[in-house]
Amino acid sequence: MLGKMGLKPFLIYEIKELTHGEPDSPRIVSFKMRPVDGLRFDFVPGMFSSLFLKPDDKLFRSYSIASSPNEDHLEFMIEMINGKFTSQLANLKVGDEIYVSEPRGAFTYQLDSQHNDLFLAAGIGIAPFFSMLRFLKSGNLKRNIYLFYSIKHKEDIVNHSELQSYEELGLKLVYTVTRDPDDRNWNGERGRINMQMIKKHVESFSSSTVYLCGGIRFVKDIVGELESEGIEDGRIKRDIWGE
Repeated sequence: MLGKMGLKPFLIYEIKELTHGEPDSPRIVSFKMRPVDGLRFDFVPGMFSSLFLKPDDKLFRSYSIASSPNEDHLEFMIEMINGKFTSQLANLKVGDEIYVSEPRGAFTYQLDSQHNDLFLAAGIGIAPFFSMLRFLKSGNLKRNIYLFYSIKHKEDIVNHSELQSYEELGLKLVYTVTRDPDDRNWNGERGRINMQMIKKHVESFSSSTVYLCGGIRFVKDIVGELESEGIEDGRIKRDIWGE
């Protein structure tokens, strides 16, 4: 199946750790895996791979890599939606093997001394940003980064404490919930990420490189707003679901 898709070789990975939901993100399962033969793919933060349960299987899904290239394992943060593929993933256990395609994709993080970074994530679109932030931390690389993270409910936040730890690198973190309008215990932003919200927290973004990951509607809407503010299309990197 991989050959028919035009993909380059896959490696067999063994699942070494399964985290069935952080305390505050019960629907997310973290799959950490290491290559069976000791070889591993090189990749750039932001890339994704396709997962197969069998090498000739027609059923597969693609997921952003959440681990850093400098780690000895691959990690995928997967929202368990009880679909055809995730229902099979739910049956996997530590020690099981899975086939992983070579990482690919143009949504790649590039260190740029000329620009600041503006990360915009919706839902599980946070996964590739973990790869980027973990990469920066592994090299103690400090950056001026704003991360806007949109979730439906506050319980959907993935790895809140880890995200907070990146503040020492220069990360400014802004959460916004799109549901639960009557939750008086929520102190963050409310509603979808938009330019009004960004301007409230970011003093100057005209020189920023923008990375955004989420569904089609979210990405297309915010791209239009960014371009209306004069940010050139070449400085807007997108990772879109549903296409």
